[in-house]
Amino acid sequence: MSLGQARKDKMKSVPVNLRNGDIAYLYDIAEAVCKRLATTSPATSSQHSAEALGNSILRQLFEVKKSSGGLRLSQSGTCARQLAYQYHHAVPNGMGIDANSRIAFAIGDATEAFLVSAIAEIAEGYSDKDFSVSCIGDNQETVSLPVDIHPGYQAIVPGHPDGSMVVLGTNAILEIKSMSEYAFGKFRSKGLTREDSYYWQVQAYMAAKGYAFAYVLAYNKAGNSKEAFVGDDGVWLPAPALHGQWIEFDHDTADNIHMKFRQVLVSDSPEDIERPYGPGKKGKLTFPCDYCAYYKTCFPNSEEQADETRWLKKNTKIKVYVRDSND
Repeated sequence: MSLGQARKDKMKSVPVNLRNGDIAYLYDIAEAVCKRLATTSPATSSQHSAEALGNSILRQLFEVKKSSGGLRLSQSGTCARQLAYQYHHAVPNGMGIDANSRIAFAIGDATEAFLVSAIAEIAEGYSDKDFSVSCIGDNQETVSLPVDIHPGYQAIVPGHPDGSMVVLGTNAILEIKSMSEYAFGKFRSKGLTREDSYYWQVQAYMAAKGYAFAYVLAYNKAGNSKEAFVGDDGVWLPAPALHGQWIEFDHDTADNIHMKFRQVLVSDSPEDIERPYGPGKKGKLTFPCDYCAYYKTCFPNSEEQADETRWLKKNTKIKVYVRDSND
């Protein structure tokens, strides 16, 4: 099976293995964006908004969020007990948002808007059915997933995907993510799986829109032009700044998302939901617990302390050598 085949003079297609054993051919958007970023040219898309890009940064400085307890589709991969603390208006007393977090969010928002603009530029060279992008920037769409509470009553959980696309006649969600060096390396080598919160997030968006595919475009926050990777054949190549993955809609995951939100919405207290995680060796809490805004409530005897880590990671960097003329 083939959902489409890119024209040879256009974007490259990549095979996407489907659960039923078939193969879909969809565009390699990450490669196209890398090429576009490496070669500047005058703007052609009418979807750009410098004001929207600026607002995406400044909102991290001025936006005041009130604790409404409302749930969001972006939290689909979050621990159900953490969601229950939020839903029942527990006072956050764990990991908060400090200056470091705020700077990281602002940089992430700006980069997302920048990459979305690059995708919009690429789409100008295609027909609407071949490749188009919509619901981006100021026109970002609010989608919603109904959650059955009891017969005759549904709660609505909203979300805001980064965009929607039509790729070779197929509707798809567009989601852009910033990742740490470790997470990006894992994403590049193994892709997103049900173990990753981003996987659950895009599954929720697909369920809300009724789409069969989502495309996750990620960039390495610590990446630079000297990064390299060595293939199985021993040949090294410059590491791309971006990596993308096509993700197929997963009915089982969508059902689990529905059940998780329902579990939270019908709960009388966060204590109704068992802790899905706990301390490890020597009582140490690890991710996601140590990043939770409510870990001191969930684990009343928890306390912070500074630990020295000796974790080292080998890196492959591009170095320049001057060879002996006699070599």
